[in-house]
Amino acid sequence: MKKRLTDIQIDEETPSHRIIFLDGVYFDSVDAGCIPKLGLRVGLEIEAEVLQKLIQADEAIRAKNYALELLSSQSYSKNQMIYQLGQKGFGSEAIEITLEDLEQLGHIKDENFAKNWVTRRQRSKPKGKRMLAHELVNQSIDKTTVDRVLGGIHDAEEKEIALQVAQKQAKRYKSLPPEVAKRRLHGFLLRRGFDYETIQSVIERVLIKGNGR
Repeated sequence: MKKRLTDIQIDEETPSHRIIFLDGVYFDSVDAGCIPKLGLRVGLEIEAEVLQKLIQADEAIRAKNYALELLSSQSYSKNQMIYQLGQKGFGSEAIEITLEDLEQLGHIKDENFAKNWVTRRQRSKPKGKRMLAHELVNQSIDKTTVDRVLGGIHDAEEKEIALQVAQKQAKRYKSLPPEVAKRRLHGFLLRRGFDYETIQSVIERVLIKGNGR
C-alpha cells in the first residue's frame, strides 16, 4: 500500500540528515544526499517497503565508497574498518554489506594487514615477536591470525633483527661500565619485545665478544 511523503525536515540531532514523514508519521532519518538522489519530494507516493530498500541500498553504496576512500591511503583490519564506518554514522546493515563486499574483493584481509604491519615495523622500528603480538592484538587482530603471521618469523631471523637493534643501541653505552651497559641493553631489548634467550645471545655477541658476529 502506497503512502504519501508528507514532510521532510532537518534532523536537529544530526543536521546532515533529513527526517522523512509518510502520511504525517515519522518514517526515518536519512543522509541529506539521499533526498535528491532518490528523487524524494513532498507529495510523492511510494510503498514504504520500497522506500526503505532504496534508502538502505544508497547507504550501503555510500559506506562502501567511504571504505574504499579510506583504503586508498592505508590498510585497515576488519574491526578497524567497522569502527571507522560506525564513527561515520553508517548503520549495522550497511557496514555488514560493505565488509562482505570488501572481503570478497580482497580489500580487507586481517592476515595481510598483520603481515604488512610487521613488515613496516621491522623496517622503521624493529621489534620482537612478543611486542609485535601485543601491537597486533591492539589493532583488533584475532590471536589465531597473530600466531600464524608471527609463526612465519623463524628464530634465526628474530635473533638477526635483535642483533641489528642491539648493535645500534650499544654504541650509546660505550662509555659505561660493562655491567651497566649490559643491564641497560638487556632492558632495552626486553622493552622491544625480544625473549630472554634471544636477548642473552645478542648481548653476548655485542658486548662480551664485541664483534657482533
